[in-house]
This record gives sequence, C-alpha cells and structure tokens, in this order.
Amino acid sequence: MGDNTAQSLVSTWTTSELAKSDRYAAWSSVLNEAYGRWEMDKPVTSDFFSSVKHYDDTILKVIECTCDPCAATRTRASIRADGLETLTIQAVLGGREYINFNGEDILLKPGDLLIWDSTRPMSFQVQERLHKISVMLPLPRFQSWLPRSWFSIRHSLDGQSNSGLLLTNHVKSLSDSVFHGGCKDNYALIDATIGVLINALEPGAANDPKPLRVTQLLNIKDYIKANIRDPELSPAMIAKAGGMSSRYLHWLFNANADADTVKQYIFRQRLDLCARDLLNPHMKNRKISDIAFYWGFQDTAHFNKRFKQQYAMSPGAFREKMIGSDQGNLIQHTDNKDKLS
Repeated sequence: MGDNTAQSLVSTWTTSELAKSDRYAAWSSVLNEAYGRWEMDKPVTSDFFSSVKHYDDTILKVIECTCDPCAATRTRASIRADGLETLTIQAVLGGREYINFNGEDILLKPGDLLIWDSTRPMSFQVQERLHKISVMLPLPRFQSWLPRSWFSIRHSLDGQSNSGLLLTNHVKSLSDSVFHGGCKDNYALIDATIGVLINALEPGAANDPKPLRVTQLLNIKDYIKANIRDPELSPAMIAKAGGMSSRYLHWLFNANADADTVKQYIFRQRLDLCARDLLNPHMKNRKISDIAFYWGFQDTAHFNKRFKQQYAMSPGAFREKMIGSDQGNLIQHTDNKDKLS
C-alpha cells in the first residue's frame, strides 16, 4: 500500500464547524460509523464538543477521539444489527470514563487501557472530557492466538505497568504511523499488536508466590511451547527435561478433571499454530502439508484427522472459509477432548 493510498484512508471530523443544536446528533452518527452501533443517551449539555481522526482499511481501524461528557449503550439488538466481530484496544490519554462491559464495571482514568469485543453488551459514560486512541482488529484473528481463553481475558489494564506501558506506547506509535501514511502491511501490524497485547495480558507478577505444582506446570508448558516444532517431542522427553518422572508429569496435567493430558496439550498447541498460519493471507500459497510438518506433525492424514476434530472442518475448508473474507467468521472449536488422546 503506497503512502497516498494510506493517506486517503484517513478522515478527520469535529463539531466545531457545526451549529450547537446539531452537534450531538452529528456525534452520534460519527460514533456509530466508527465504533459500531450504539444507542445514545440524551446530551448532557448543548455546548457539546467532539473531534475524531479515523483510519479505516476495513480490517484495521485506528481512531483518535476527544469528546465531552456523553453516554451510550450497546445492546444485544445493536450487536445483531451491525454484526461486527472486532476486538478494540483503547488507551485513555486524558479524562475519565465509566464502562460496563458484559456486567463488569470498569472506571478508566488517564494511563488506563480497555480491551473489549463487539460481541457482548456494553455501556459507557464519559464523566469528563475524554481523549483516547482506539485500535480495532478482527476478532477472529485474536481468537486464533487464544482459541480457548479469549473470552475470559482481563478487560482493564494498568497502562503504567511495564507491559501495559509497552502496549500504550505501541498504540500511540501505531496511530501516529497510520495517520501519516506509514501503514504498509495491515496483517503484519495486526499480529504485532496482538502479540504486544497478549504480553500485557499475561497473568501474575514475579513476586506473586505460586504453589510448587502450578510453577512446575507453567515451566513444563513453556518447555513444550519452546520445542513444539520437534516431531520427537514426547512425555518421556518432557519429563526428562523437567527432572521428573513420567508418572509425576502426567499427575501435573491431570490434577484437574477437565484438563488436557500431556499429549492432548501438545496436539492442541500444534493445531492452534497451524490454524494461525492457515488464517494468514501471506501464507495462502503455502502447502497445508508444509505448515503441518513445520509445526511438528509427521503424517498429513493424522494431521487432517486431528484438525477436523478440533475445528469441525478440514484444514483446506478452514483456510478457504477464513480467508474468503477480510474478517472471516468466528472460529468454532469443538470440545472433543476425549478424542484427542
């Protein structure tokens, strides 16, 4: 994408040029166009101000917004009406905003971050003039990174923590780049943003003590992820690397009745990585078998069987369905854990 094309995707808008009587209604229209459908409350004041700078390339949106106190609700009817499947990262630069996201109350102040998706009810109330930057990504792309935990992530982050500050700075840098024609590859920027977000979402602090079993299991999972491409990766190899018996390793994974076995965990990690590559338009010409072999599978028939069990479709159908449109559809995962032995 050339700089001229990128610049043509940027628009600016402000209430300053409008009559006071028209400002709030105009803001309501712009809000719905930028963020999806909302039901606006009555204006708090007639002297309402708002300004919006908006980059929109369908799969990636970046919005810098300033607005006076206002309020709106996104109901289930609103969600059905616009059918969006997006994930939004919001960095608050100034002001205060009260959020209720899917029943969770959140108070945002300067430096805070909000993570929300378009599939669940939400309301907001701006309490004092708000300045924020929002980055909107395709939700299916985020789901491909966290296929079984995306629904339960934290939705408010401290932007002043080390990882939160990294995410805030990334959002600011991304907005500055796209507004000045620096966006060359949206998919690369989306994946980079998701990576920084997941880093900020990682639970626990270094000085937060954990039970020994939890620490051992986390260390073992880190080892598996680091060696996931090795086709020889096995419970015996993992147990030896962890300095424990195979029996103890299986006990770590089986402590919870609904937890994966060691082999199940390995397969799920590999399948998730394969699915992520199949979702990547830059890999649309790469053979599916090459992707499977790269992530540690040794037999295409076995890979196809496992993939269909988890995603309820073949790898080829999955790729065609997901890359068939810019945003694709929600990834549906089966719960056939008993089949992944």
